[in-house]
Amino acid sequence: MDERKPYRRAKVPAADSEIRVRRTVCDICAAGCNIDAYVENGTVIKVTGCRNSAYGNGYLCARGHANRPYIYHKDRIQTPLRRIGNRGEGAFEPVSWDEALDEIGKRLGDCRRKYNASAVAFTGGFSPWNRAALQRLAYSFGSVNYGSSWSLERSGAAIAGGAAAGCMSRPDIHHAGVVVIWGCNQYNKGNTVVDDALTQKRGAKVIAVDPRTTVSTYRLADLHLRPRPGTDAALAHGLGRIFIEKGWIDRRYVEQHVQGFFDYRAYVSDFTPERVEMLTGVSARELEAAAHMIMRSGPMSMLISEEAFSQMRSGVQTLRAIEALCAITGNYDVRGGMLPHAQPSVEERVLHEFVAAVQCNVPHESAGSRRYPLFAHFSRQCQLSDLNRQIRQGSPYPIRALCSFGLNINGYPNNKSWTTALESLDFFVDTDLFLTPTAKYADIVLPACSSFEREMLHTTPEQRIYYTPPVIAPLGQSHADLDIICALARRLAPEDTLLCSGAAALYDYWLSQMDLSLDILRHADEPIQLAQEPYRPGSYTSAGYRTPSGRYELRSGLMLQMGYSALPEYEPPRSDAEIREFPFVLSVGNRQTFGFHSRTHRIGWIRAMQPAPAVEIHPEDALLLGITDGDRVEIRTALGSVTMLAQLTRSIQRGMVSVLPDYEEADICSILPDDCVDPCSGVPAFRMMSCSLHPAQA
Repeated sequence: MDERKPYRRAKVPAADSEIRVRRTVCDICAAGCNIDAYVENGTVIKVTGCRNSAYGNGYLCARGHANRPYIYHKDRIQTPLRRIGNRGEGAFEPVSWDEALDEIGKRLGDCRRKYNASAVAFTGGFSPWNRAALQRLAYSFGSVNYGSSWSLERSGAAIAGGAAAGCMSRPDIHHAGVVVIWGCNQYNKGNTVVDDALTQKRGAKVIAVDPRTTVSTYRLADLHLRPRPGTDAALAHGLGRIFIEKGWIDRRYVEQHVQGFFDYRAYVSDFTPERVEMLTGVSARELEAAAHMIMRSGPMSMLISEEAFSQMRSGVQTLRAIEALCAITGNYDVRGGMLPHAQPSVEERVLHEFVAAVQCNVPHESAGSRRYPLFAHFSRQCQLSDLNRQIRQGSPYPIRALCSFGLNINGYPNNKSWTTALESLDFFVDTDLFLTPTAKYADIVLPACSSFEREMLHTTPEQRIYYTPPVIAPLGQSHADLDIICALARRLAPEDTLLCSGAAALYDYWLSQMDLSLDILRHADEPIQLAQEPYRPGSYTSAGYRTPSGRYELRSGLMLQMGYSALPEYEPPRSDAEIREFPFVLSVGNRQTFGFHSRTHRIGWIRAMQPAPAVEIHPEDALLLGITDGDRVEIRTALGSVTMLAQLTRSIQRGMVSVLPDYEEADICSILPDDCVDPCSGVPAFRMMSCSLHPAQA
């Protein structure tokens, strides 16, 4: 008997086995959890959470555990492909890398000569390093049209923070006396391990504000407020009114550092506890209890779901209303409160300078900048929610080609308009691991590596940096995203010598700006702390805020100048006419630890956790509609209908339904209107759509 066989069956590394443990990072979602990959003869045979406490806590969610079947899935693209059929058919032939890159260079160059460089748009994915390289490529090419999924997710939070205080802020929960978790489920992200600062171990009070009941509301909250979806601004104004009426405000801070307080006070005076109860469903008693808990237990910090509120119809104004509570109570820029993100991290500074060095100055505005001037003001990206309209309509100028890395059109409302846009393009190149519904419309598809097959830099929230090497060789002819971007640069922007020099040169350049080298990181036993002074609470306030007034602006001059309400006014989430026709609030995209868009749908045991598309319905609503658990239900909107299985749950409120996206057999995004967006940011209101429900016909 082979003595190594027991080791192999148990997948245990040993001196006399060929199994070795290599550290890498999960890249299925954006959490970036560390993994111990067990590798035998160049093949990953097992994954676990990283056991090295410097890199992780040993835990992975279901997505992380799915990495092995994900990277070895039979549908992985392993060679460049050229389209030979009609767009959308999925008919391709393999070509060499040189053929593919040469054709891309020629076709995009032809588009630039025929129209202009901004007629080519570039879109990218998660990694900040790859995003920066792709954005620099767009600018070196001469195009202003670079965009990423950020414009569909958290950009509303950046606009809200920028308009109010000149920057975003972060909670200092480790020194807070009370933490308000607003719209977050801390147990439903990353590796599902929750910071001790939020548990009863430290003694801080926790208030959860969420329409749903979740593990967080059960396990963490001392008080759970359940406003109706889309009414959070009214709830915030009700709290603000109580703080002002009872004198629970920081008068000194307000007088010296806040603009528009008297206008704000006059506005919130109408939000009595009784009116707030009528608008939100949160009782006057609960509202008063929350206000008293905050004032008895402060300082107060807030964990706010940037993505959830950005994806609401009045997301920016709602975020401003929530964050205003910290300003009026003196919990902004203080220990235990909300700390301004006033100084960019070392990584942000290096990447900003890297991109800005070649930022193009051309007469064109980026896509979406006319419709969403606030987004354009706070971003150097185009607004992807308006990109497909501009492709289809050619206004204010034509966009005729697209170079994308991981574009997912099925993640957009009214995604059929995206297929129309892609069909109309002169040229489309997509880079991905799989032949996705989006990639099937491409002229050229380039095969990308998984995180197990490429080297990467990573930074932590504590400003520590580390490096992960490839733990296995690239599958087939797949390449790392950064290598592909550099190869494209040699054909599209040869004058950008740094970008053309390759990934190794980029790593050397970036790290040299941090007084580091790749060799140092390769040999480091743990992440290296970057040289950045810790933030001192109060220093941003004493220097003056980066707003037109130099103060925290409850009344924003910038928003008024651009045609928006200067105060964070409450808007009813839906009109009476809309409610009559489509009585249910439809929320699309609540995260689950077993899925991330369609990335894990190919993996059998992951798909088994939610095998069929389902719509969550409150049992009392289902009873009135004659629906029982597991019944087929038709979801209707103004654009059409899809059929899913009913999933009855009391975790949501009556009048609310919730759906996971990216099930191709019941494509919910195909019936979502693309004009339902936050007017300040252009972010689609995925969490605040409308629908009606009906038992499906047999």
